[in-house]
Amino acid sequence: MIDAARADALSAYGNPLATTPRIDELAAEGTLFERAYSQATWTLPSTASFLSGRYPAGWKLNRVAAGQTIAASLQAAGLRTGAFSENPYVTRPHGFANGFDTFREYFPTRLIRRSPRRYARRDSEQTIDDAVRWIRADTEQPFFAYLHLLPPHAPYDPPEPFEGHFDPDYEGPFTGRPEELLEVNEGTRELEPRDLEHLRLAYYENLAFADHQVGRLLDALAESGLDDRTLVILTSDHGEAFGEHGFLLHNVSLYDEVIRVPLVIRFPARLGVAPGRHAGVVEIRQLAATVCDVLAVEGCPRLSTSLLDVVRDGDEASGFALSFSSTPSGERLAGVVSKEHKLVVGADGSRQLFDLAADPGETRDVAGERPEVADRLAAQLESASGVRVETQERAIDEETREQLRALGYAE
Repeated sequence: MIDAARADALSAYGNPLATTPRIDELAAEGTLFERAYSQATWTLPSTASFLSGRYPAGWKLNRVAAGQTIAASLQAAGLRTGAFSENPYVTRPHGFANGFDTFREYFPTRLIRRSPRRYARRDSEQTIDDAVRWIRADTEQPFFAYLHLLPPHAPYDPPEPFEGHFDPDYEGPFTGRPEELLEVNEGTRELEPRDLEHLRLAYYENLAFADHQVGRLLDALAESGLDDRTLVILTSDHGEAFGEHGFLLHNVSLYDEVIRVPLVIRFPARLGVAPGRHAGVVEIRQLAATVCDVLAVEGCPRLSTSLLDVVRDGDEASGFALSFSSTPSGERLAGVVSKEHKLVVGADGSRQLFDLAADPGETRDVAGERPEVADRLAAQLESASGVRVETQERAIDEETREQLRALGYAE
């Protein structure tokens, strides 16, 4: 998991800049899902959804329920389980250690409590070193390793040689720290076009740094003789906005720049899955069922269709994805993406419908022109999530609420 990576930022997804050469190599050896969507627009519920296979609407958003994740199921089945997390929300206080024999935090929650508008930059070297050491400690027993790297999440300030690689001449005031970007969103700081260009390029540099760390892990698997018999998944918990709809960062909308994420899977050689691309809509929460399917573990959460079945079936028309967020004022949002459309529903029942085929930038609401499409997708949203949008509750304790408010995430 590379944090806050929007799909179109990767060169494997069409970025003309060589942002992700190692992930591009992985994609050439595996399956690239062109339209993968996260189920939430910030880390905690999105990662909980990935590890459980459940939609965030059915979860308390402040922790992960014990015993209901793929890690817990795999641990019970006798696999070694290890997690290595650089995100302050993927931590023990939020329940993410459940099911892991080894759980290492590199940015504990207490640091966010101390300075809630500031993430510290992680060099990720130690994280990868620790994960590789853990994997190599026993290469015979099956294992499940979860790595959550903070880059390319803000701050956009990677170490050399990545810093300045795509934008060496910028001399402006922006450094890519989260507090700067939040000030822009709040209207207390001006952002010139050249500043915005720099922030996007600095984000690409941070992504290139994350790609380098992914490559180090892939090299270690190959050197240990594990690459052909290991299921490798590369994805993100959410995307990142750069002014496409008037804001930076994430978590205040359900536009594609925030919820469409990269997803590359290299299946073990024994499964005989040929490299290729899948153009249909898929959900990140399907990874739980996919891991359970590939590892053939009984009692594992299979709450969706395995992506192994999706690839083998070849159906690229019937997939859909649900995602959940809230506006800057705290209004809850729920969305459903189909092959051609996206419907976004507010807690008050308001609707926005976008024709993604004709308007991929989501600039024109056509809900009034196509009420039958909006009705069909609204019914699908309610049926699939099992929760009416109007009655969703966000069960967040006051301490977590204060942290999220400081980060611009909640009112």
